[in-house]
Amino acid sequence: MTNAERKEISHGIALLERASALFDRFGNAVPVAIAFLNGWPTEVQLYPQWQLGESWRFFLSLYLYWFASFALSRAVSFAKGSIAP
Repeated sequence: MTNAERKEISHGIALLERASALFDRFGNAVPVAIAFLNGWPTEVQLYPQWQLGESWRFFLSLYLYWFASFALSRAVSFAKGSIAP
């Protein structure tokens, strides 16, 4: 691999790292915005059977976005480790 290729790949990884940082910072706002736009309930409604009602979608989406943020940051760290000289 030439230095020009390594520099180009490092630039792409740096852009991905910045996108990952923004997604990590503001990624949790996406499910909240979707929940309010779709009219999903954002509070847990406990019934005698201890069911969550319709709020499970909101909490599931929060955890999925958190997991995606974690996976993206891990991918960036692995990519940075693989390009090291």
